[in-house]
Amino acid sequence: MSEPHPADASVLDGDVATLLARGDASSAAASVVRALGPGLLGYLTALLRDEDNARDVLAEVAEHVLIALPRFRGDSTVKTWTYRIAWRTAMHFRDDPHRRRATSLRSSVARSLVDEVRSSTAAYRRTAARDWLETARRELSIEDQSLLTLRLDRGMSWADVAEVMGATGGAADQAALRKRFERIKSRLRAAAERDGVLGG
Repeated sequence: MSEPHPADASVLDGDVATLLARGDASSAAASVVRALGPGLLGYLTALLRDEDNARDVLAEVAEHVLIALPRFRGDSTVKTWTYRIAWRTAMHFRDDPHRRRATSLRSSVARSLVDEVRSSTAAYRRTAARDWLETARRELSIEDQSLLTLRLDRGMSWADVAEVMGATGGAADQAALRKRFERIKSRLRAAAERDGVLGG
């Protein structure tokens, strides 16, 4: 599940700004969820380790976007802003997993957008090596999962990764995240070599 290229992300930012300027927040939110939804679903599945829970949380993220987008100030990219919402929503879900988010949605629009995202990712199936990697990544902490997914799978800058995960995004935060990222990659590489995934 690929994310928009940085150039496409700029197009998304421009489209959202144009729609908001016209007062069409609903279309702007739909554009955000359609563009980022498949990547968000993969991110949330990696964090929560359960696709059904990830879909429930994505539905809540979609609703947050619908409600909050009119107040979006453009201090970060739309992508970073949306992933920050997803991270916070996933953390709330982790702390309160028995809350039934999907049934409490106030917006049928959010529900239909998530259904659209689900259908667009229905063909998502992994090779044996990717199955191994998914299993290995499940054993990481939720913070390490987030870091690896945002940086490796979503291609976010270190500043954006820091912002999504609640840090200031300064040089010290970015350096700490880089070191943590390298440690995670080293652990996964060693495990892959041990299990023969990298051919020894």
